Amino acid sequence: MQSLHSRLAKLEGAAFSPMHRKRVLWAIQGPHNMPEGAAVAFLRECGHAVRDEDLNIIRIVVGAEEGRPVDLPLKYISRECYQ
Repeated sequence: MQSLHSRLAKLEGAAFSPMHRKRVLWAIQGPHNMPEGAAVAFLRECGHAVRDEDLNIIRIVVGAEEGRPVDLPLKYISRECYQ
């Protein structure tokens, strides 16, 4: 799992573009088929200032049992992932 985190961190670092003012990393848990835009809407509902002009990288963590996705309740987990 640590290897996956280090590979994701490397990809996220490479995605930075100087034309964006700020790169922001977010992590939430939620359902495996979350519609586009729902993660941003959830973060804003939680009181976070998600700005469209920033480069927002959102990891959506889903559960799995026996190789099949399992829906998890929406939960903000950035503090746990990016310590």
